[in-house]
Amino acid sequence: MFLICSIVLSEDVQILTAPLEQLLKDVSLLSLGCNQNLELARDVGYAVAMLARLRGYEYCVIGTMSTLKQDDESPLGKISRSPYITAQVLVYLAEGLVSGGVVPLLNATGEVDPNIVKSLISREAVYPAYVEDESKALLLERMGYATTFATPQGVIRGKLPRLVDPPPIETIDIDSLRRQLLEGAVVLLNKNKRSVSVNDPFSKDGVLVFSNEEWLIEKAYRVLDGKEVPTGRLP
Repeated sequence: MFLICSIVLSEDVQILTAPLEQLLKDVSLLSLGCNQNLELARDVGYAVAMLARLRGYEYCVIGTMSTLKQDDESPLGKISRSPYITAQVLVYLAEGLVSGGVVPLLNATGEVDPNIVKSLISREAVYPAYVEDESKALLLERMGYATTFATPQGVIRGKLPRLVDPPPIETIDIDSLRRQLLEGAVVLLNKNKRSVSVNDPFSKDGVLVFSNEEWLIEKAYRVLDGKEVPTGRLP
């Protein structure tokens, strides 16, 4: 089970805003950015679309337009220190959502990194965005990110698009996808200390993983012992 967080802008516009790890247990944005295979974010987007549609949503807020900073208070809500990796993961997430029949809204609340915006524009990936208020919409427009914006109070700059003829809702093997993602984000930080950190990208030693499940902790120690190779990239 997961907590549904949503906003209702009108009778026919209800937007799912649940954090990713509440939809797919232990799968955070940061785990996607640290994954050896960034394209798995597309599969995650598709899985989220299926979960959203099962609960009647056709819009979903995803991602972040800010990068990971040292001692970030919400590190799991960032994708990477790199704005370019961040932008690429956002594109994959959005592609997965669209292929699953859900309209993505990029989360532009909080800090916005101009390099992420530039990177999205260069990829011709200007999706609708969710912002706190009209001043944030104006800021993004000045950066060249001209789109439809949703705020807690309503939609500005036009209407949110709707997807015509979405595909049938399919059953997704969530456990298999989770395992594949978590296995692909085992990050070797430093061999000098035999320790395993869970969800702590600021740790300096040992191995970083994104779940405390026993099988993954055992895999992390095998990496420390040189019996397996690390699979993830530094956050």
